[in-house]
Amino acid sequence: MSETEQQIPISVVYPAYNEEESLESTVQRSIQALEKFFGNFEIIIVNDASTDSTPVIAQRLSASDSRIRVINNEKNLRQGESLLKAFAVARGDLITHNGVDYPFDLNDLALILPRLDSNDIVVASRKGRPGYTPYRLFLSHANLLLLHLLFDMKLRDYSFIQVYKRAVVRRLLGDMKGKSTGFAMPELLLRANDAGFRIAEVSIEYLPREAGVARAGAIKVVIASLIDVFSYWRERTFKRVMPTSEKQGP
Repeated sequence: MSETEQQIPISVVYPAYNEEESLESTVQRSIQALEKFFGNFEIIIVNDASTDSTPVIAQRLSASDSRIRVINNEKNLRQGESLLKAFAVARGDLITHNGVDYPFDLNDLALILPRLDSNDIVVASRKGRPGYTPYRLFLSHANLLLLHLLFDMKLRDYSFIQVYKRAVVRRLLGDMKGKSTGFAMPELLLRANDAGFRIAEVSIEYLPREAGVARAGAIKVVIASLIDVFSYWRERTFKRVMPTSEKQGP
């Protein structure tokens, strides 16, 4: 590990697709909050092949502050794959993410950081979902029920915000199969739990979107997430029964 990496306590990743209305104000809010906790940090903006002025704004912000890095996707990868791509190059001792609509107030790191003294990951679970349409509420509850039925880790929220120690991310990224928006982070959590990492959960206020467009409930996103959920369930189940099958063989 280089000296530069050791001097970065946290990386915060922002996937951004056509977020020209919110990006600059969100980055400024993030800087103000992070400076309360850390002497140094990095903000990684992943421009996901935006077609508006998002890439221009991102580059301008990066040029004005060395703590801001920009990754430009050549094609639209969506949130899940964009997060994993940024996690792979993040230099912070801690790695987290947020939406450009700022659903997670980084000032609430005050509730999370103390729990990392005795845990490898802290999951922020939403106390409520203000601003959600009935359709998005249905998807959210259905997703939680499905994960509880298929897997033995019973979190209240798999899909909001998590803060990881970098060692966890580095160990598990190579095993990740799914890259969908709806299951990339849940899969990382499930793999971490199976690997024996310590996971805590903290309830956090959810801030509703004030600008831009929410895309998490798009039917393509839902289908891709379901495919990844069942692919991981099948992989995990196969691994568990394989030793028994081998013992029963000739």
